[in-house]
Amino acid sequence: PPALSDFRLEKVLAAIRDRVAHVESVDTRYLHLVEVSAPLSDEQRTVVEALLRYGPSTPTEGQSVAPAGELLLVVPRSGTVSPWSSKATDIAHVCGLAAVRRIERGVAYYLDASRALTPPEWSCSAATLHDRMTEQVLRDPADAASLFHHSEPKALATVAVLAEGRPALQAANASLG
Repeated sequence: PPALSDFRLEKVLAAIRDRVAHVESVDTRYLHLVEVSAPLSDEQRTVVEALLRYGPSTPTEGQSVAPAGELLLVVPRSGTVSPWSSKATDIAHVCGLAAVRRIERGVAYYLDASRALTPPEWSCSAATLHDRMTEQVLRDPADAASLFHHSEPKALATVAVLAEGRPALQAANASLG
């Protein structure tokens, strides 16, 4: 379904045009990503599709059925689980979908411009569309698989702020990125 109302799309377009004047329109769609522990049966797949069918059933005025333009996919940061995901995954489990490990949602933004976006223009546009503390922007939906990467937890580390003060925080900031 469309992710933003016409009103919100106008605000997003205005914010992008402040940075990249040749962007002519913006369209959005929700993109759902599902991690499973085993292949879903046809019946289970039907249930998942029904759970993820919400919001307007048709695009709002001004939105095409198949969006055009350059894709900017906004998803939660890798290594995090969004509150939306926690709730959606719980609902899937209540519906008997034990094979569903996690459901996550992203917003696909399609920027239609009079010419292709340069890498700096793409970055400027991306900066207006996401919260860099909790989200990341991808060019390719296949890269969203990184959301489901499982790694071993690292050992607990401490920062000796009381003993070393600001230099300890600066060193931790540098080493942790």
